[in-house]
Amino acid sequence: MTATRHLLVLTLLLGPLGIQAQTPPPPQPAASAPATAASAASAPARPADAPQTNALDRVQVTAAAETDDGLRRRQSIAMSIYGREELDRQGDIDVTDVLKRLPGVSMDGGAPRLRGLGGGYTQILINGEPAPPGFSLDSLAPADVERIEVVSGATAEYPGVAGTINVVLREPPRTQQREWRSNLNYRALQPGGSTAFQWGDRIGALSFVVPLSVSRSAHASDYEQVRLSRTPGGQVQSQAIRGRDEGRSTTAQIAPRLQWKASDWDTINLSAFWQHGQSRNASERSIVALLGTPWATARDEAASEGSSDVKRAAANWVHKQQDGGKVEVKGSWQDTTRDNTLHYDSYRADGRLLVTRETQTDFGEARGALGGRWTQPVADDHTVVAGWDVETRERDELRRVWDFGVERLDSATGIPFAARIGRAAVFVQDDWTISPQWGVQPGLRLEEVRTRSDDGSNTIDNRARVVAPTLHVNYKFDPKGRDQIRASVTRSFKMPDLSALVGRYVLNGNYERTETNTPIAADSAGNPQLQPELSTGFDLRFEHYPASGGVFSVGVFYRQIDDLIRRGVRLESGMAPDITNVPRWVSRPMNIGQASTRGLELEIKGRGEEWLPALFDKDSGVNLRAALNLYRSEVEQVDGPDNRLEAQPPWLSNMGFDWRIPDSGWTVGASLVLQPGYTTNQTDLQVARRSAVRTLDAFAAWKVDRFSQVRVGLTNLLARDNVVASAVEDLDGFSAGSSTRRNTLRAVNASWVVRF
Repeated sequence: MTATRHLLVLTLLLGPLGIQAQTPPPPQPAASAPATAASAASAPARPADAPQTNALDRVQVTAAAETDDGLRRRQSIAMSIYGREELDRQGDIDVTDVLKRLPGVSMDGGAPRLRGLGGGYTQILINGEPAPPGFSLDSLAPADVERIEVVSGATAEYPGVAGTINVVLREPPRTQQREWRSNLNYRALQPGGSTAFQWGDRIGALSFVVPLSVSRSAHASDYEQVRLSRTPGGQVQSQAIRGRDEGRSTTAQIAPRLQWKASDWDTINLSAFWQHGQSRNASERSIVALLGTPWATARDEAASEGSSDVKRAAANWVHKQQDGGKVEVKGSWQDTTRDNTLHYDSYRADGRLLVTRETQTDFGEARGALGGRWTQPVADDHTVVAGWDVETRERDELRRVWDFGVERLDSATGIPFAARIGRAAVFVQDDWTISPQWGVQPGLRLEEVRTRSDDGSNTIDNRARVVAPTLHVNYKFDPKGRDQIRASVTRSFKMPDLSALVGRYVLNGNYERTETNTPIAADSAGNPQLQPELSTGFDLRFEHYPASGGVFSVGVFYRQIDDLIRRGVRLESGMAPDITNVPRWVSRPMNIGQASTRGLELEIKGRGEEWLPALFDKDSGVNLRAALNLYRSEVEQVDGPDNRLEAQPPWLSNMGFDWRIPDSGWTVGASLVLQPGYTTNQTDLQVARRSAVRTLDAFAAWKVDRFSQVRVGLTNLLARDNVVASAVEDLDGFSAGSSTRRNTLRAVNASWVVRF
């Protein structure tokens, strides 16, 4: 009876968890060899008065993999995690196609932005490390990625003003895993495609994964541009330009990772990354004078070839302590090289050659980094995390130009440029569980960045130090419930990049150096006196996680930015006499003052019957997702009403669904991204305008069996033209305007995934 009571208690305890305990049949007598089914069946029946011994079967608990929303719910900070389900949803061509559909993420020139803020406000990381210079996320296929982590706002470890996007590459599996993916697509010019193979396994204490991928892509776009300018003397010039850009690229990549569990307390991780790219681009344009003196160039064309290599090796040692603490030491080395050759010809209206030019650019950067992280539980309520990072970058660049076979030598061409960037940071934060309902995470980050450069004539030495405290608070209405509030007060910063600091003069390629350009086609130069932008932020968010899965989130944020960097344009004469002898309009960055931004963020995701029960039946198989983001910003030193931060839209919305059709193996879905057209007053006299964005993608996936799946995706079904305009009114008597309409193309892709 004692064993029976124990079995009853165990069944009552495991019942709510969905785990059943079963009473086993009476045990067989012990034998020298395992009994067969036949011998068990022929065994004599036990006498009725024989004593019985009740034994319990082994109870096996199998835990399902935690969902992305479950991981998000458990984070002590506001972080969204997107794993294989999101990455595989539409069989996308590259990672940027995935990012553009994520809540609160907008794309600008192929670069992702959080809260409409880019240009360094959004921190982009690859495996927790800064992305290499010139590295584009569209060179990564979703098959190469394990997950994408989106951190809203700044933390002591990740100091992004708007937030951080961390792309984590494939990790070693716990069991054998082999996967092959193939993609065929067409966007323009010619078909493109990719193939990727991944082999992962565990051998004793070693686990590894070797992802290998090769891809080829092609793109093309046609554009029309109208330019108008007026000098102080009243001379008016206007041109109409028609052009076409084409590009083809091939990328090969391998990113092996190895994990060795040396003991119960020590783990060593090794990883490598190598990506090689080849590209060929071509462009041509014709120029027709509408008003004023005809332009010297009536037609031009250019062709370029380039190659790039990104190599990276990293090591990481993790030591667990008996008291629950953990020490992590990491180091990495990275080398980035790019080589590009360009041939350019321009012609007069009568067909005679005006300029023939060869340009060769060599770029290299080596980066070394060391860091450490110590996690230590204190009592039962605190977990203190302290860390440090030291980074050094050496950058070399040489641009050589030959006009009619004669090399130009000036401060911008023909002379090597070298720069060294050093960064050191320490941070500390405390995860403090005040009660089952309250959690607090105070933190502090100290960082120093030093930039030194030399172009043969000018030496620049810039040093900046920042102190950035943070405080994150998490409140759960019920410790076992699904509702919580997150709040944070942060101090973060944005360091000026190297191109903004270096005073090197760069000509605008639309105008020859013997001609005076316009304010909307200005030359560019740096400012070695730039200081970091400092941001004070506040975030407040409510999150609800339904029992059926998904999330409902609504939040607000505010940022005040001091020492805002913005480019100003002015007419300069004699600033670069070795490059040009005519007055030229030059754009230089400068710290102009203060700005502020605020916003409302709304996100809904989950089953259709959870959010719209009147439209969807139970177990409909429909999953819905929608997000709406409202943004407002003002730059104090610029007159309104459109004195917003650079390229921040007034609002951004995306919505989508996917439907698992019952008993068919098919899943279909679509996503729509909406963004309005808007105007930005860059200064009191400079205006930029952007057209609305309407992007519709759709997909259909067929699960052939549990090992293979086929997907077909359609991208940019609406294919709206993109229009960008800029204007300058009465800048020292000059006025100018430009409007460019560029077509965008639909794309179709088909992918096949096989696991074996």
